[in-house]
Amino acid sequence: YRLQQVCQPEVYDICGVPSNQPRFIFSRIIGGEEAVPYSWPWQVSIQISNEHICGGAVLAKEWVVTAAHCFNSKDLWMVVTGLHDLTEQEYRQYIIHPSFNKTTMDSDIALLQLAKPLEFNHYVRPVCLPAKDEVIQPSTVCIVTGWGTHEEGMYKKLRQLEVPILVLDRCQTYYINLPSKVTQRMICAGFPLEEGKDSCTQGDSGGPLVCPSEDDSRFYTLHGITSWGSGCGRKSYPGVYTNIAFFVDWIKQTECPEAGESKSIVSSENLTTSGCIVIPLHRISPPEEQCFLLLLLCCLISKGWGR
Repeated sequence: YRLQQVCQPEVYDICGVPSNQPRFIFSRIIGGEEAVPYSWPWQVSIQISNEHICGGAVLAKEWVVTAAHCFNSKDLWMVVTGLHDLTEQEYRQYIIHPSFNKTTMDSDIALLQLAKPLEFNHYVRPVCLPAKDEVIQPSTVCIVTGWGTHEEGMYKKLRQLEVPILVLDRCQTYYINLPSKVTQRMICAGFPLEEGKDSCTQGDSGGPLVCPSEDDSRFYTLHGITSWGSGCGRKSYPGVYTNIAFFVDWIKQTECPEAGESKSIVSSENLTTSGCIVIPLHRISPPEEQCFLLLLLCCLISKGWGR
């Protein structure tokens, strides 16, 4: 951790800020709508032989989060960032959560470590992580993005869809007769009484479900990863997502094992420092704020402030 990164922040390093402001039409349409280019700069496409297989989200310069069930083979995967100006990235390794169950789809989360760090710019930026065990309230309107499927195959341009978070107990009743059960480590979102308004597990798997921050709607936080459902946009079957808040500790420990007890300080400001995952500044709790202010004071002193 370097104090210089607090003193000289890069605008592209700030998590959860769209490059271009997203726009939504007033009437909801089947399959969502085409996204404004670069409005979701953390979205990635995970591909095999130039074919889109799953989505994912950029967390840091070397790390992408996606769904564990995407890696059911040992094919040569490629991560593509930038969406409209695509840039291929090779990966070093993928790490599946040790509790992932491919039958129940519980703990459906994996991390991809890239072979080379990304260069954050107008097209590629990280998304914010939620606080540990943060609860996203039912009826909150969030956004799911991906290429999905329609009658003629995959959409060629990134799509977006606003979906409301559903009460978990009610969501469990929709899937009560299926082998996969909705657990506390999952989130349900969508329109169970309407057809065609959902993320599709064919092609959207691993893609992000982001919600505007309650503290500052300019910031988007990653709350879910597209995981499973019954079909694509079928009535009575809302989309089911991995609940990111349950896995924040695992993500941090996996990506920054050397940080140890100090990683909470690293997570107290809104930059991706040393490739580690961070929580935006507006989410800092009072004890963390004191640590951050002390760190900032040291930074100012090191720069000769007050001389």
